[in-house]
Amino acid sequence: MKLKNIAVMASCIAATLFAAVAPAHAADSVPTDSTMEKIQKRGKLVVGTSQNSLMFSVRNPISGQTEGFEADLARMLAKKLTGSADNVEFVKTTPENRLPLLQSGRVDVVISTLTINDQRKKVISFAGPYYIAGQDILTRRADTSIRSVADLTGKTACVLNGTTVEDNVKKFAPQTKFVTFADTPACVEGVVDGRFDAYVDDGAMLAGEALRQPNKFRIVGKPFTREPWGVGVSKDAPAFRNWINAQLEQSIKDGTWNKLYAKNLEGTLGQPQVPTIEP
Repeated sequence: MKLKNIAVMASCIAATLFAAVAPAHAADSVPTDSTMEKIQKRGKLVVGTSQNSLMFSVRNPISGQTEGFEADLARMLAKKLTGSADNVEFVKTTPENRLPLLQSGRVDVVISTLTINDQRKKVISFAGPYYIAGQDILTRRADTSIRSVADLTGKTACVLNGTTVEDNVKKFAPQTKFVTFADTPACVEGVVDGRFDAYVDDGAMLAGEALRQPNKFRIVGKPFTREPWGVGVSKDAPAFRNWINAQLEQSIKDGTWNKLYAKNLEGTLGQPQVPTIEP
């Protein structure tokens, strides 16, 4: 066999072997010494998320996988950074510990129904928003006395620690009596057994709770705030924030965002309100 033919054959074999071992989706090229490079070298993206928010982030008790719209967004980012959507570690968060987990460096990002607001911007940065919610009211189906946020006057409302709900309700119904808990199930159970008249939270979260126990609840359906949810990022990582914004922007342009919304949310929440990424 001629040397030229041998060289061609060797080249073909090498190409075939490379294709067999190369990842199907190579990671994005990122700047040296950046947060993104550190995540690439580690080999996984660490994400703080609820794991108890139906449709957005909930741990499947059978598979052990975290599922939902936020979980899928996290996998999208992990795939861009590491080459595989499987290279993500989910860390369970509560409204109270979301920011501390990020500030301590335990997680790279928080994707956990976290509203972008000026107070939180003092301690962390935000990419996004990736979803637009609005605070609403969940009450017992048989209770028709609450038709708007103003009707909470004199009523007992359950809210979660670490959220903006109590302050927002007080703007419309300052005489509301508040009970606070660290997790959603406590608020839901209190409404069921009559200890509380209502549970107030983002409407998307309330819709998930109503799905868990059909025919027990009524959602007022009149959001009284606008809640842009963002990806929480350390203030020390502006380049990482900008990179995430670029990925979210691209996902909206190429239809990925819409596909994830349709998969996880559209059947319950209807047509999407596509967010506009903040510069």
